[in-house]
Amino acid sequence: MMSTAQPRSALALFSMMLFATPAVAQTLAIDSVKVLAGADRESALTYAEAAVAASPDDADAQCALSLAYGVVADDPDGWELAVDAAERCVELGPNSAEHQFILGVSSVELAGAKGGMGALGPAKRGKAALERAIELDPNHVPARLQLFYYLWQAPGIAGGSKRKAKRQAEEIEQRDPVAGVHARWLLAAEKAKDEDRVEFFDTALPLAGTPADSQGYAMSVATATAASVDSDALAERLVGRLYQARPDDPRAGYYRARLWTLQGRNLEEAQTIFEAYIAQPELLPRAPSFAGAHWRLGLVYEKQGRKNDALEQYRAAAELFPNWEAPREDVERLEKEIGRS
Repeated sequence: MMSTAQPRSALALFSMMLFATPAVAQTLAIDSVKVLAGADRESALTYAEAAVAASPDDADAQCALSLAYGVVADDPDGWELAVDAAERCVELGPNSAEHQFILGVSSVELAGAKGGMGALGPAKRGKAALERAIELDPNHVPARLQLFYYLWQAPGIAGGSKRKAKRQAEEIEQRDPVAGVHARWLLAAEKAKDEDRVEFFDTALPLAGTPADSQGYAMSVATATAASVDSDALAERLVGRLYQARPDDPRAGYYRARLWTLQGRNLEEAQTIFEAYIAQPELLPRAPSFAGAHWRLGLVYEKQGRKNDALEQYRAAAELFPNWEAPREDVERLEKEIGRS
């Protein structure tokens, strides 16, 4: 299943970074687009276009238009429009950290959409804009976090550097412990031993699901560490502690049911948790996807001998996330098994 501890897609990252930027001064146009985009992306674009038409020389309106283009972009052309609007925004308001941040993120997203050597130019421009945002406002945590992602993931030819990413993670943690533990965990996760995972879990747990964790960074560390330890007994202990600390948080319940499903026990309780998870009107930040919940509910049903119900859940997961192989393979397998019975 997809990890919830890492950025999942260009649009998901763009949304996480731009629609919830705490402690950053915002404007009416930018704020309005963020609010509208959460409910209706096309309305956000219509609003932003009207704002630019009314005040074409207003920097904030141009940045609002960049945000709106970003939320509807699904190809490089869409991200080109977002970058063009952000560049106009920065030309009109070059000394705003938020404007530079919006240019930085949209440029990095354009690089991701282009891929290959065509990504190099916009990637470097995006990095430069993020660095300028931090220069203008050293406490702009979203800009620092986006720069951290860039340094962590980009190849050296584009300016990526694990050493610089580590330094940026330390700067983030000084300003925001929640975002900081998230950044440090991403750097450590690949080589972390069980004792390291427990240490990260212990740091994240008191923060996970609290108002300070509005973006789900600490919860993502708590769930990722609990789910990734090698020892089954340790996993049981950590998942139990997480659920005891946050029994009403669907993310904590999900990982409890996930563990039970893997162990093949408490299946009725796991079924109840997954069914309630799917019934949520919307997901909390960095929560496991609805596709994942459908797939895991299918696993529960199959373990209970309910093959037809399992097939229905596998199909739902495959429909929600067509590129995910596991539910597609389970659909094919169960269709054949049911057809033979």
